Order: sequence, then C-alpha cells, then structure tokens
Amino acid sequence: MKRPEGIRHLVEKLTGDSSRTIDERIEMVFDMRQNIETDDEKESLRKDVDYFDCMIRMLERDDTDRREDLARLQLYALLAETYVALEDYRPLERVAAEVLELIRHEEAAWESIADPLPRIIDAVAASAYNHAQYELLLLYIVMAFRTGNLTDALKGRVRKWLKLRLLLEDSNWLDFRLDKELEGAMAGMFTPSELFRIMLDPKVGHLRRDPVEYTWKWERICYDVEAELDRRLANVPRHMGFCFRYWSMKRELLEEKYCIEWRSPSLMNPGVIFD
Repeated sequence: MKRPEGIRHLVEKLTGDSSRTIDERIEMVFDMRQNIETDDEKESLRKDVDYFDCMIRMLERDDTDRREDLARLQLYALLAETYVALEDYRPLERVAAEVLELIRHEEAAWESIADPLPRIIDAVAASAYNHAQYELLLLYIVMAFRTGNLTDALKGRVRKWLKLRLLLEDSNWLDFRLDKELEGAMAGMFTPSELFRIMLDPKVGHLRRDPVEYTWKWERICYDVEAELDRRLANVPRHMGFCFRYWSMKRELLEEKYCIEWRSPSLMNPGVIFD
C-alpha cells in the first residue's frame, strides 16, 4: 500500500528532532494527527499508519535503554488495529515479528505488556498468521505466570493457546518455554471435562477450518491467493450464493498453482447454511 508521502515526511521531521525529548515528540505527532482532518475514513487510517509507524521507528532508534517499552507496544497495538480496520492483513506479519523480537527474551516488564499485548494478539488473530499469534500468546502466558498474574481472567487466552497447540503444524517448536510448573498452572485452570472438550474439538471460532489453514505454507501464500481471486472476480456481482463460486475458484487455484488440496467452509461444516 502506497503511503501519503507528505504526511510521512512531516512526521519524520518531528520524530527526528533530537533536540526534544521522546515524550515531547510523541505529543507533537499526536497533536498533528488531531489537527489534520480528512473526510475520507480510509485515507485517515492510512495516515494513521504513518503516524504510528514513524513513532515506532523513532523509539527503535532513540530509546536505547528501553525506558519506553510501554509506549512502543501501545503504538504497535494502534498500528496493528489500524491495519485490521483497513482490512490490510499482510503487514501484521511484520508487526508480529517486531513485537516478538522486542519481548521474546522477556526483557520487557509485565506492566509494559499487560495492556497492549492482548490488543496486538487480537489484531494478529484477524489475520492468517496463526503461528505468530501462538507465540505471542505463549509469551504473554509465560510472563503472566512468572509475575504472578496468571489468573482466571486469562483463562480465555490459555484456552485459545491450547487449541492452537492442537491445530498448528509443528507447534512444538516453542516447547522449550514450557516447564512442569507452568503446564500444571495452565491445566489447573480447567476441569478435566473442559480439557477433554478442547481436545475433542479444538476449533478456533464457530466454524471448523481445513487443517491446511494452520500450516506455514498457507500463511506464506494465502494473501497472494486472495489477491488473485479479487482480480479474477473483480466484475462478478456479490449476490447471494457468491461465496460458493468464490470457494470453488479458490479450491481450483490452490490445487493448480500451489498443489494444495483445500476444503471450503461448507465442506468443513456440513450442518451450517451459507449464502
């Protein structure tokens, strides 16, 4: 997506002004954001990408002692949520990778991640990047456990992680982060029958998805496939029954170009009515 060069240039001038403190520069950028208005919602969101990204780059460059981890993660949360609002999901792979690099070695304090990290996780969950979501969730749970904050309030996050662990291809690559005490704490949040239900039906959301959608290969190609389908179906009316034509063409494209056998939501959920 092409960024409005004018706004980005102005924001970069503000964030590059080392004569001012980081807090002053952040305040100036948010003042600019508030004062520059646009009637086009999409254009406003695209400008937000520039505001948030430029401030993140400033902190990446100038916050060498990591005093502004909270501000940086809050900006990542805003950036990720903006991409979701734009329905532009590809950049969430980069956002997730940068956040993981920031917190992977557990140098960030719990107070820095407690609020923004769940927002980032939820934004990434809107994308196809399930492996990144899985690692973000695990790090969140690990840090909550080590700081005494793994309470029933996080039960939903733990349930989601357990389901992804059952669904994802090669999910055991992060097992080194688990120990018996943490595994016991997570298991203790559920009754035996709850754990059994998760094991029997680990679907994420209301619908079952083809297991291929939880593979690394799917994450690499799914948005290329969507872009190609949008081009092929650009002039086709989106009336009732369009989803079946879309899924049929998607299945053919995946098989012909990527040698992937894929089952549509209607095949994975035979008792559900789609229109």
